[in-house]
Amino acid sequence: MEYLDPKKQKQYRLFLFIGYGLIAIAIVIGCMILLWEAYGYSVKNGQVVQNGMLFLSSQPNPASVDINGQLNAASTNTRLTINAGTYNFTLKAAGYRPWSHTIPIIGGQVVHYDYPLLFPTKLIPKTVAKYSAAPEIATESPSQQFLLVSSVTNFGSFLLYDLTNPTAAPIALTIPSSLLTTAQTTQTWKVIGWADDNQHVLLEHLYDGTSEFIELNTVDATQSININRTFNLNPTTVSLNNLKYDQFYFYDATSQVLSSGSLSAATATQVEPAVIAYKSYQSNIIVYATKTGAPAGQVAVEIDSGGQDYFVRDMPISSTYLLNMTNFSGNDYLVVGASSDNLIYLYENPLSEATATPVQKITPFRALRMNNPTFDSFAPTAQFILVESGNSFAVFDFYNNASHYYVNSSLLDAPQTHAVWMDGDRLTYVSGGKLIVADYDNTNRQTLTNALPAYQPFFAPDYHSYFTLSSGSAGSVDLKQTSLLIP
Repeated sequence: MEYLDPKKQKQYRLFLFIGYGLIAIAIVIGCMILLWEAYGYSVKNGQVVQNGMLFLSSQPNPASVDINGQLNAASTNTRLTINAGTYNFTLKAAGYRPWSHTIPIIGGQVVHYDYPLLFPTKLIPKTVAKYSAAPEIATESPSQQFLLVSSVTNFGSFLLYDLTNPTAAPIALTIPSSLLTTAQTTQTWKVIGWADDNQHVLLEHLYDGTSEFIELNTVDATQSININRTFNLNPTTVSLNNLKYDQFYFYDATSQVLSSGSLSAATATQVEPAVIAYKSYQSNIIVYATKTGAPAGQVAVEIDSGGQDYFVRDMPISSTYLLNMTNFSGNDYLVVGASSDNLIYLYENPLSEATATPVQKITPFRALRMNNPTFDSFAPTAQFILVESGNSFAVFDFYNNASHYYVNSSLLDAPQTHAVWMDGDRLTYVSGGKLIVADYDNTNRQTLTNALPAYQPFFAPDYHSYFTLSSGSAGSVDLKQTSLLIP
């Protein structure tokens, strides 16, 4: 009956406590090892190194992965654990042009490169449609499914192509003639923009030195409306409020009054007086420039949020103002600049700062330097902001907090005034009659097929093909489809 022996009981308890202690130590050591590995630490050649993790995807998939010129065992799409450092990655696939980028790997961090696109070595355009003359407009819906092309023979008529099924015949649309004011001399169309329902397109009908605004319903053209007549206004410009087809902003350049209205009421209400330039954001925020309250020779940039004004900064009077706002990764970003100034100011969560300290000026977190900036545009993903002046480009990356400056070696063909975003990571334009595509930082520049500079390229939603308008035979203009995947 050893279990009744006090000495044996004491010895048993001692062994028990030692066992518990060893288990606790093992658990702590195991947790430390897991935490150590989670932060990317490992032992290599007897030394402690910290690793980072890279997720690498591509189109087409799979593609081989070269790291600093050495072929890696993995291919895309893949996850790589790599020692911290800076590496040159090259993706290759038979029949495609390689994609290369220098990528910094930071210990303990995970980075995603999901955007690499390898273009075929040989591009073969295929004619989808031929027009006897150049269409006045060609515009793609936000979803990239639909392409609207104006008729070259019947003003007010259009052809609607489904880019997900380009072999299908286009749908013919005609705006009721009663909606259009009869032109005595010349008339033309200008695209203002699509609504986010991918159904309504806001157009400007320019005729005899004046204009009116038409909203085309691409599902039922008979339900299109004349904005001027509906609201009994003759505004200089009309824009969609928050990209909603039934919500509008009206601006009169003569009175400098900015108004808003909706189809439900069909009446305009003044939003701000003495507005020189403006840009709307979401449903109730407007960034605008005004001379009211500004020093001589300057304008005040303010934010109207639900009727409450917040001062941002004073800027020199200019012919062009850069005013823009977006949301990326839960944060609002504001861009403010002027062509007569050499700085473009970037603000993070400006309204939060303004409401917290309403008597103080909002402070920018970054400024981009550029002479005579004339254009700005957020990428569709909002990760990047492009600022452009002629052939000079500045791109800021909100995710990596990095700036990229470069001068384009190739001139943009007229009438282009700026590049456009191909997707969330690439820019495109026409130079020398050829379509050019490059990553946001001007790497991986590709010269593609012939294209007319009056029209931007149109990419299918899956980016398996793109469409361009180019010169055909006997003065015709051809709509061509080019595959980005080898059969």
